[in-house]
Amino acid sequence: MDSVDTRYASTDLIRALQAIQRTQARWLEDLNSMCTSQDPRFLDGFRRWEEQLTLLKLHLHRAEQRLLHFLLVPEERRPWRDLPGPPRNKQERRLSFRQWNQTAQTYFTSLRIDTNYRRLGNILDLEEDAVSADVVTDVVALAEMCAYTGDALQRLDQLDDEQYLEDLAFYHVLSPWKQQGMQALLDCLRWLNAFLRNHDEL
Repeated sequence: MDSVDTRYASTDLIRALQAIQRTQARWLEDLNSMCTSQDPRFLDGFRRWEEQLTLLKLHLHRAEQRLLHFLLVPEERRPWRDLPGPPRNKQERRLSFRQWNQTAQTYFTSLRIDTNYRRLGNILDLEEDAVSADVVTDVVALAEMCAYTGDALQRLDQLDDEQYLEDLAFYHVLSPWKQQGMQALLDCLRWLNAFLRNHDEL
């Protein structure tokens, strides 16, 4: 079997992380702009959100594949080094969560949109009952995750060598998204799709 060409593995991973960084920043900017200006054109905004979050999901999957490709590079060419210091501490994360929660909650309340929906934990379990969920909670979780990983990704430009790249990609971006953010991303996309489809049918 031919060996995998890993010459550009680090460049490909960096570009994938930069794509996540750009997409997250654009969505956060759009979210903040809509919510703080009390923009009444929520359908246009939700369509943008659906596009931006779908793109973010794609970039996260792509970065995961690029990281796996990067791991095929021989270890002597990608020596491990921990990225020093967390991007933000727990107190800053709690403050960020409270700020996004107030911003999003105020906006959705002003729109008089019913933000409750039904969620299935496992769509393959036919005996599982749906539970009630709230899309504002999902939006806030996404905003907080974008802000958290966005802080880490700002350090991408500051790396003077690639020895921090594996740690940054896995522990500071992809793992947090997989463990804490992906479910909210998927649920938010489902809600946006159902909400917009419902309004398009009216």
